[in-house]
Amino acid sequence: MAPALYLQIKQHILDGIRERHYQAGDRIPTEAALCEQFAVSRMTVNKALRELVAEGWLVRTAGSGSFVAYRRT
Repeated sequence: MAPALYLQIKQHILDGIRERHYQAGDRIPTEAALCEQFAVSRMTVNKALRELVAEGWLVRTAGSGSFVAYRRT
């Protein structure tokens, strides 16, 4: 059984961060772009992004977007 859609989106973003497609401070694609890319609802994308924020991977700024957080190694 395939993982839930929001987990697939979350993993896609994490892979991008780990493979350095997204660096600390980089803006990730918008919710709308991710909705279109994965053919899912905004709520699904939002759940993935909220979890990444809670885990310290992203920082979200209303009106500006979601950015890769600066993390200590």
